[in-house]
Amino acid sequence: MKPKSFDYVRVDTLPALFAALGAHDNAKIVAGGQSLVPMMNFRVAQPEVLVDINGVEALRHVVREGAVLRIGALARYRDVIDSPLVRDSVPLLVAALGHVGYPAIRNRGTLGGSVVHNDPSAETGVALCCLGAELVVASAEGERVVPIAEFFVTTYLTDIAPHEVLAELRIPVPAPRTGYAFREVAKRVGDFAIVNVAALVAVDTRGATTAVSLALGGVAETPVAVDVGAALLGRPLDAARAAEAARLVDAAIDPQDDNVAGGEYKRHLAGVLVKQALLAAHEDALAKGA
Repeated sequence: MKPKSFDYVRVDTLPALFAALGAHDNAKIVAGGQSLVPMMNFRVAQPEVLVDINGVEALRHVVREGAVLRIGALARYRDVIDSPLVRDSVPLLVAALGHVGYPAIRNRGTLGGSVVHNDPSAETGVALCCLGAELVVASAEGERVVPIAEFFVTTYLTDIAPHEVLAELRIPVPAPRTGYAFREVAKRVGDFAIVNVAALVAVDTRGATTAVSLALGGVAETPVAVDVGAALLGRPLDAARAAEAARLVDAAIDPQDDNVAGGEYKRHLAGVLVKQALLAAHEDALAKGA
């Protein structure tokens, strides 16, 4: 199919972007277009105007300020993957983005576009949930900061109004002796995951777990963070502790059947991947503390 006819506007500044959004009731922002264009081709999305923001350099930055990494929403997957600053600060994000699509998609797709699209199994959202990111949403009236868990509403729906744009992602940099892991299962390399898991584990000098963060995709209508601290904190993380954490996750999720996999199979995958990710993150943390 072909998309419904539409007008096209290119903007190079944030004020011009806000003016374009304010002038049209049914406008969509396009940057990489890796999700929007296929939806338009199938007429799932039928915008009257496409507002091209590729010229807005103010949305393309990658900088670190103290313990926070700031990434502009227009940064492409490839920009993030190749950035030494991102690799040093939040390697979990780099590991997750390595699973996104194919090289052509990673070259064009943007971090902000993935977050706003909100596919519940997209690697970006799962990693950012695990990292506890905050999102800066901007409009002509100013900015507001939204925790990522509150930004995701349901599948393909986020807390962003038609006149707003996602401007920046703010990611807390994990503390020293924090290990990471990302695991997923998909039907084919490059497909969206059936289930994926992101994990951060911090340890003290004795190897006991001092902090843990865990997020899953594909098991609910949005990426979900699950608190497994009760099973892990204050003790070394071994196979038995990881299995206990997986049981907490099992009790917290209710995956549903879809056109990719059944809910019970997703539940099984979640348990396997949670144990793998936690143990791998713990091992990484120990290596960093050596």
